[in-house]
Amino acid sequence: MKQIFSIIGIMAAVMSLTSCGISYNIEGSSDISGLDNRMMYLITRMGSEEKAIDSVEVVHGKFGFSGSTDSVRIAFIVVGEGSLPLPLVLEKGDINVSLNKSRNEWGGTPLNDRLYRFMKSLDSLTVKLQDLDHEYTLAFMDGEDMNEVIPRLSRANQLINLQIDTLVTSSICDNFDNILGPGIFMLMTRSQQPSMEPWVVEIMSKATDNFKNDPYVREYLNAAHYIQNVQNGLESAPTSAAPAAPSEAAAEPTPPTPNELAAPTDSSAKGATP
Repeated sequence: MKQIFSIIGIMAAVMSLTSCGISYNIEGSSDISGLDNRMMYLITRMGSEEKAIDSVEVVHGKFGFSGSTDSVRIAFIVVGEGSLPLPLVLEKGDINVSLNKSRNEWGGTPLNDRLYRFMKSLDSLTVKLQDLDHEYTLAFMDGEDMNEVIPRLSRANQLINLQIDTLVTSSICDNFDNILGPGIFMLMTRSQQPSMEPWVVEIMSKATDNFKNDPYVREYLNAAHYIQNVQNGLESAPTSAAPAAPSEAAAEPTPPTPNELAAPTDSSAKGATP
């Protein structure tokens, strides 16, 4: 009997190991003309690169992805070359995606709902910044006194940028111990040369080990420290390229840059297209 129980225990352990993967299901729809019969790609970070892990053809405005992953991951839906990706989280459950002319939406699982709220808030603040540019242009064309207009718009610009900084920093800190912390950090930094900017230093002063050990965060910080040391004369830059920024050159379409994510028109990520 002991041998039988031992075998049963081994079988149960094996079954638990094989079932530890995270199964996800993405159901999408779109009313954007021209998407039918086009290929859509699901891209995620594998090592130091972004790679397509699945692809599907859009048929009658419908598309979907399903599969499993060893851990919760940030992923991107991309429609062909040159389009702006939509970021989401590959996590257990049914994820609903709607690509519309005026607004892109996604959710249905806890982290995707949270990511959507963050992106929607970021988009709203970015629209306000663009409204200031429009207001400046109108004031100039209408012949207003720019000595009064510029200080007023400058103060408004500083306030909105402070709100963006607070939003990004708090969203990363609040999610140190899940994929959204490193994920949002990646979305906001991957298009720029790694550097120890004040907001990065502030985040790292509060960061948990889980956040610091994320592969992207670790690569970014190593590159930032290296570049900083070279600039301060503490290291010599080799003849070959300096350490590349995380996720540099990917064979497949790349994830969105912060500016692309924040764009409020057809290229925006929330409240518009990603």
